[in-house]
Amino acid sequence: MDLQIFILIWICVIGLCLGSFYNVVILRSLSGESIVFPSSKCPKCGHKLYFWHNIPILSYLLLRGKCYFCKEQISIQYPIIEFTTMVLFAFAYLKFGLNITALFVIVWLSCLLIMTVTDLKERVADCNLAILMTILGVINCCLYMGWAGIIFSLTGLLSAALIIELIARSGYLITKSRAMGEADTYVAGALGAIFGLKGVLIVLFFSLIASVIFILPSFWYKNYKQGNKLTCISLILFLLALVVYKTVQNYCTIAIVGIVAIILIYSLLKSIKKEENRNYLPYIPALAAGALYGLIIM
Repeated sequence: MDLQIFILIWICVIGLCLGSFYNVVILRSLSGESIVFPSSKCPKCGHKLYFWHNIPILSYLLLRGKCYFCKEQISIQYPIIEFTTMVLFAFAYLKFGLNITALFVIVWLSCLLIMTVTDLKERVADCNLAILMTILGVINCCLYMGWAGIIFSLTGLLSAALIIELIARSGYLITKSRAMGEADTYVAGALGAIFGLKGVLIVLFFSLIASVIFILPSFWYKNYKQGNKLTCISLILFLLALVVYKTVQNYCTIAIVGIVAIILIYSLLKSIKKEENRNYLPYIPALAAGALYGLIIM
């Protein structure tokens, strides 16, 4: 067997196993339990699981997606996270090889995956994971560029954090509350530390596109049902502006995208103001998508 294929297989196996652990981290970080004790148990009936109940993906298939004891349905999240982790680990190895950068990328992607799921499920994220990403980002830049890497990394960190924080605090102008969660600023800063100023601007731009693709459609439908015409129209115009930018990339089309984006943000904040029980849009998934794109083109 070719050595690269052999290594890839083992990296995939490790990814599957850690993906199973990440499910525990996600579940217990939301419930406030320790990720170490007690041992794995069914979230429905609380019965302690046997070792063969925890085999990534395979156990889910053998148990037909149901708990062995109470027969309640097991969330599809478990095999999805396990498979996604395996794919991300394989990507890190195939893209960067067997080195320290690949290890850092694996940690970054793991943190983003965990925060993405918790943000989607409960609109919360552990900022400690973003801090870990930041530290490793600075170290990685320092290893490759020496002391200049620290300046490169910190410049990106401060710029990205400032951009997201300004957007978040713009919410006070209309809703008298933040437009985005504090964790978004931490994650953006971490990505700035990883990619530097120029790289993180690309990441933030594509995270904006990702938010439109994955997050805003459901928000658009909600506003459509509520009769918020400005939000619906501005979102459509923003999508058209992105198509124009993709076709003709120059400063004029960039300006058009920026202007329409401002109108869209204004309309979103205005519609959010009308809601009695407001929740932040989960933006960490979009940042994670932007980061993945940044790693692909590195």
